[in-house]
Amino acid sequence: MNTKPSEAAPHDQSMPAEQANSPESSAEAPQPVNSVQKPETRGRIQVGSRRNKTPAVPPAPAAPPSQPVSAEPPASAEPPARQHAPVRPPSVREPLSDDLEREFAAAMGDASLDEILSGGASPQPVAGPELESRQQSQIVRIHGDNVFFSLGGRHEGVASLRQFPQPPELGTEMEVIVKGYHEDDGLYELLVPGASTHVEDWSDLVEGAVVEARITGANTGGLECKVGAIRGFIPSSQIAMFRVEDYAEFLEQKLLCVVTEVNPKRKNLVLSRRAVLEREKEEARKERLASMEVGQVVEGVVRKILDFGAFVDVGGIDGLVHISQLSWDHVKDPHEVLHEGQKIRVKIEKIDPQTGKIGLSYRDLLEHPWVNIDDKFPVDAVVTGTVSRIAKFGAFVKLAPGIEGLVHISELSHARVPSVASVVSEGQAVEVKVLAVDPESQRIALSMKAVLPTPAEEEPELDAESSAETPPEPLVAKRHTPLRGGTDRASGGEQFGLKW
Repeated sequence: MNTKPSEAAPHDQSMPAEQANSPESSAEAPQPVNSVQKPETRGRIQVGSRRNKTPAVPPAPAAPPSQPVSAEPPASAEPPARQHAPVRPPSVREPLSDDLEREFAAAMGDASLDEILSGGASPQPVAGPELESRQQSQIVRIHGDNVFFSLGGRHEGVASLRQFPQPPELGTEMEVIVKGYHEDDGLYELLVPGASTHVEDWSDLVEGAVVEARITGANTGGLECKVGAIRGFIPSSQIAMFRVEDYAEFLEQKLLCVVTEVNPKRKNLVLSRRAVLEREKEEARKERLASMEVGQVVEGVVRKILDFGAFVDVGGIDGLVHISQLSWDHVKDPHEVLHEGQKIRVKIEKIDPQTGKIGLSYRDLLEHPWVNIDDKFPVDAVVTGTVSRIAKFGAFVKLAPGIEGLVHISELSHARVPSVASVVSEGQAVEVKVLAVDPESQRIALSMKAVLPTPAEEEPELDAESSAETPPEPLVAKRHTPLRGGTDRASGGEQFGLKW
């Protein structure tokens, strides 16, 4: 069956421009009219770079001989692909933008690029916490078996969750010990004070670590124990802070100890419980010392008495009560005032934060003897005392505990006193009279001769009547014979050539 050319013309005109221009469409155009034509497919899209200035265009196919090629493109043809500007690579010769210049200047500061490359002005790293130091830190997050702490700034540390008896809460502040630093992770290894390290093998044991040891036996040298599955030994001198006589009381107990020696090759593990006890005592001592203030009154127990004073335990800290602070009276031996084991109240006189020494006073809590001294020893009162000391200028008399008066050398006797020791001696009881009292300077003037009688009393005066009746007897008897001498006779001087 033949088809007219007029019937094929509409079909050719409705063909897309791309198919009409493509070589495939042009090759398939002259088909027999009696064959059924299938829809034509688009040409392949050429894959190329967008940076090319002109997209690749296939050559125009030759027009079929039956149809003339038109010079103008068909109206339905698509516009050419949009051309993109090529991306230029950065150049070291071109200047930076203003934003980059400001950012670069802020980062460089006053240092030049040459100085930074040479290392002269390299930024110094921020100093982190020192190893074995104690830091007050806060828990910032918990992940698995790790508890992360903030150590100030950009520094963080991590501790095992097994060190806590109970899982901690976020934001909790506590004291930790810095044990090491992991450069790969940038984290510090932390240890909670008093917490033990979980030990599985010898690699977990390091000197200074705190571990939990279970006592399994005892011998003459100390205690046998196990740390996990590893056998260890605690010497007898490291069991407690005092000598232990009976080891049986520690059997099957779990004790916190410090690793003092570890040698995996020789299977040698030595522990010390005494180090843990001393560390706890030192921590309690620091806390107690920080809570004390000068002038505070505390209770304590007398632990030891020496010649210069007494040591008193005040809440785990030993303070010294000097012999001069035991009593207002002069004390020769501290045993006269205190005894060991006595519970007393003392006043804190001074604290030395560097050495940790504490000065205490026992007499400050006693009544001051000079309070109301005028009522106790008024002026012109006659009291009895004991001579406590002798000096060149007089003698000191003890009137009461903490109260002494001075008897000047001129007040010892009515007669002239060559030396004080010739009149009184130490320990002698004397009777004195109070001449003056000065409470501000704490001085009392005394006199011994004021209470002594005068050496010679005056004779009593006689009345006029008694003196007239009994005249006193003459001291020289009256002479009844004439006196020898006179001028009415020769003196005998002429015998010696004298003309008298």
